[in-house]
Amino acid sequence: MLFELVLAAGMATAPAEAIETIPVATGLRRPWSMAFLPDGDFLVSEKEGGLVRIGPDGAKHPVAGMPDDLVDAFEGRGDNSGLFDVVLHPDFASNRRLYFTYASQDADGLTTRLATARLIDDRLAELRPLFAATPRSAERFHYGGGLLIDRQRHLYLTVGERHFREGDNPPLPVAQDPTDRRGKIYRFTLDGEPVPGNPDFGANAVPGLYALGIRAAQGLGQAADGRIWMSEHGTHRGDEVNVLRPRANYGWPVHTSGRYRTTGYRPQTLPGAIYTAPAWTWTDRTVAPTGLVIYSGSQFPEWRGDMILAGLSTGSLLRLDLEGDRVLGEEVLLSGTRLRNVKQAPDGTLYLLTDEPEGRLLRLERRP
Repeated sequence: MLFELVLAAGMATAPAEAIETIPVATGLRRPWSMAFLPDGDFLVSEKEGGLVRIGPDGAKHPVAGMPDDLVDAFEGRGDNSGLFDVVLHPDFASNRRLYFTYASQDADGLTTRLATARLIDDRLAELRPLFAATPRSAERFHYGGGLLIDRQRHLYLTVGERHFREGDNPPLPVAQDPTDRRGKIYRFTLDGEPVPGNPDFGANAVPGLYALGIRAAQGLGQAADGRIWMSEHGTHRGDEVNVLRPRANYGWPVHTSGRYRTTGYRPQTLPGAIYTAPAWTWTDRTVAPTGLVIYSGSQFPEWRGDMILAGLSTGSLLRLDLEGDRVLGEEVLLSGTRLRNVKQAPDGTLYLLTDEPEGRLLRLERRP
């Protein structure tokens, strides 16, 4: 077993049987996300590398043809740059199309970019950029980069506000400015166009805009009832999970349950703004929530309908007890190693990615 099973005081009852993690692959370069290929292989994105196809036996096969403007993380500097999320087109088995996000760099600086390509024989073909969260800047933090394709075949993208310190914002913070592409959630068609019927944020608003007031959202997951949930990094504490709603303003940096890094910071408010309160927030500790899934498998029937959430700060795997759009409580399932993501395979199995220079792909199982 690679983790210690932990039950936090005052939380829900632990599973009747302990859980353990089984290594599937090792030696990954800070893996970020994964997708499940129709033949049973895994497609894993690495912040310090690229895409890699992994067989059930753990054998790794690098994918060629990554974009030239991809910039990797700077080792040892806390850099957030690199390759981020990867999701498959709903018709991937026939068209081999996928979508991915990454830190893009050119002469004007860095930004979050969304692109699409086809995966042909361990090589990306027909690479096409779909969106860039301009303006670019020298900041190497809070790119966002989370992706989700919902059951209506809409593509959602999270983009962080990019500032490490709140005081680096202009008077109207970028996350509150509908004309600035940073600090937002977007909804596109699978061709990368704004979805007809997206909310109206005004004549000069960024096309595709779905919600604003975002600091550093990464995880997205859809429940059986259709609700989409997202995770959000706070500053000094104040991490959140939210239900994604059209035209919602999640408040950053005007409203937060954490503390600012910039002493005395007082942001301008967007005239007429109505702020959406988080469904759940942590004020007692920093979780740094990342990937999430709303569990629907059969291996752990007591978890069905709940959120399983990965956390970087304390290396936690959490279960949040969901009822409709409310979070009733939390349970710490695993602790001890930084976790970047949790995904549910088509057969219901849960897989984890560890955020390490020698990262691991792990399968979650009940201990015999």
